[in-house]
Amino acid sequence: MLHYLPKVVKGKLGRIGRRLVLSGGDSAFVRDTIENCRLLKPDFVLIGKGALFDRGSLREIKKHSELLVNYYPDFHFNHRGLDTESFGEYDLFITTKTFHVEYLKELIGAEKVRYVPHGYVPSVHQPVLEALSEGDYATDILYVGNWSAYKQRWLEDLIKLDPKLDLTIGGNRWSENIGGSVLVRKRLLGERADLAYAAAVQTARINVAIHFGPGPNGWQDKVSTRTFEIPACGGFMLHIDNDEVREFFEPGLEIDVFSCGEELNDKVRFYLGRPDLRAKMIQRAYERAVPHYSYVDRAKAISNILEPRT
Repeated sequence: MLHYLPKVVKGKLGRIGRRLVLSGGDSAFVRDTIENCRLLKPDFVLIGKGALFDRGSLREIKKHSELLVNYYPDFHFNHRGLDTESFGEYDLFITTKTFHVEYLKELIGAEKVRYVPHGYVPSVHQPVLEALSEGDYATDILYVGNWSAYKQRWLEDLIKLDPKLDLTIGGNRWSENIGGSVLVRKRLLGERADLAYAAAVQTARINVAIHFGPGPNGWQDKVSTRTFEIPACGGFMLHIDNDEVREFFEPGLEIDVFSCGEELNDKVRFYLGRPDLRAKMIQRAYERAVPHYSYVDRAKAISNILEPRT
């Protein structure tokens, strides 16, 4: 059974509305879940993150199901209502972050912890245009993602080295946070989602892939959904360098990487002048990502983990 929250207005008013919906519906949702499990006796129950479920409600669910699983696609555990002490109630905890693995093994036991990477959504993250001409490109450099101070510093470092670069930024909370920054004169798209996101990625000559930055406990993403979405959309990707991204793509052949603002600036200028090379790398990265890094394949990986247990 699927449960959907009602669609509310976007922006600040929308965020307030979502909080009201969630706060009013939390207990009913938990009760409904327990009742559905009592009636249906499912082979397994998979819960995303689990912020709504305390230890008592999880134990009630386990009375009526064979296997209780947490799928956790976020980089931190500091969400409202989320109690890490409840993690031990799960029979299996699947995280999309490698840096969670040792922490979770220590917390709930190695036998309960599995890692499955992020991916892309095939029905959304795909090339929108069959072929690109120079007139189809909307910008030289694109970053799409919600604002964080860490992201802002990376983009500022890029523009300080070459203020004339054609940079476009998409995502929430940029306009209210970059006053006085060198980014203030750059094009801001606002939120881009679904096929609008895919089109923006494909029609940028270069897509920069950076993540939120360090969290309160020092954890930070090395890869995220954008790592897989950009190649699947037919976009050229410059990704912040680390060991994990190199496990999924080959730098210099499919994508390229950078470790500082100067290297990012150098590679931006290098690849802007080489459209034929970019096109070849885009195709190689697409072939590496599609379909192997899709959420369809990730779901198969999760199914393979669950199968011996159910």
